[in-house]
Amino acid sequence: MDRRNSPLPLSSRERANLSHKIAERKRWLYLLASFVALPSIYFVWRFYSDTEVFVRYVYPFLMAETVLWIGALLWRRIPLAYIEYFVLTTMALLFLAKYSYYLFYEDILASWKEIETIAGGMLVIFILGYIILEHQLALRLSMLYLALTVVIGLWKFLPTPTEAIIDWIRIETRLLIISLFTFVLAKVKDDLAASQKQVSYWEWQANIDHLTQLPNRRMISAIIEEILENQLPFAILLIDLDDFKCFNDTFGHDVGDVLLSRLAFTLRSNLRATDHAARWGGEEFLVLTKDTSQEQTLQLAERLRSEAEKIEFDENRLSISIGGTFCKPQGDNLASLIKRADTALYTAKAQGRNCVCWE
Repeated sequence: MDRRNSPLPLSSRERANLSHKIAERKRWLYLLASFVALPSIYFVWRFYSDTEVFVRYVYPFLMAETVLWIGALLWRRIPLAYIEYFVLTTMALLFLAKYSYYLFYEDILASWKEIETIAGGMLVIFILGYIILEHQLALRLSMLYLALTVVIGLWKFLPTPTEAIIDWIRIETRLLIISLFTFVLAKVKDDLAASQKQVSYWEWQANIDHLTQLPNRRMISAIIEEILENQLPFAILLIDLDDFKCFNDTFGHDVGDVLLSRLAFTLRSNLRATDHAARWGGEEFLVLTKDTSQEQTLQLAERLRSEAEKIEFDENRLSISIGGTFCKPQGDNLASLIKRADTALYTAKAQGRNCVCWE
């Protein structure tokens, strides 16, 4: 994983936005499915209502219900979860009623293809249940649903079995196997997602400074080395908070931590999206800026110095010293860059602090 993209924990607002986006995508997917299903239901009713009693009397209600679903999906005030539960429940009852009807009121052998089609619809219900519900609950409900179909089938075939009982057992077995298989797939998916989330979290822990929430030395070093490998022009600024030891000794380490956090926020707020600010260690920070001219880089360094002076802390004046260097096209590495920037920073300190020097 690219260290620059190590994920930060999502805030409550970010989690809410992500949930909203997922819900909107599902809403449009359901709408598409409903618009496709509505004419299909109509044509089935139109061509089979004269020959099949179930289609004649039930499908008009199903068409009305589909129109109701579409209206509910378009009306944003109705929570999507309510619509999902309603659709799942009504579809489950529809397939169960249709299954019972063809077992008891139609010739089983003549209608066996229709019964197999109903069983396929039940599989869709199981899969939809795993999408909508928590997986353990979806498994329990699918097993309960399957048990109902078994009871209905046993009621039909016992105590005088017919030759269709073997095909019926095969259908029930298929429903059971696919339901369990779907649960296993859903569980594996959840486990993989949880593992990936944990790996990402620990990688974030290893690459982020917890006090300032900036990349740490390990992470910014990897970024610099990657840019060096690609031979891209860039500059680094090594920044030191002036008289930090005095602040710590006078006000305590808690106040020192607050100052570091404020400085980190100031640096981050004055950089472009393509730039990087990192905590190099102690009271030192490092800024990496690329895809910019030498004049723009000089202006950036001076702006950072000026913005740091605006940090308010009681009646004390804060300042930073900056040592900068540009990457040489040939022969530069991380060590040589840091050494030149550190030399420039030492020069800035020697000149009275609160200034920018270049090496």
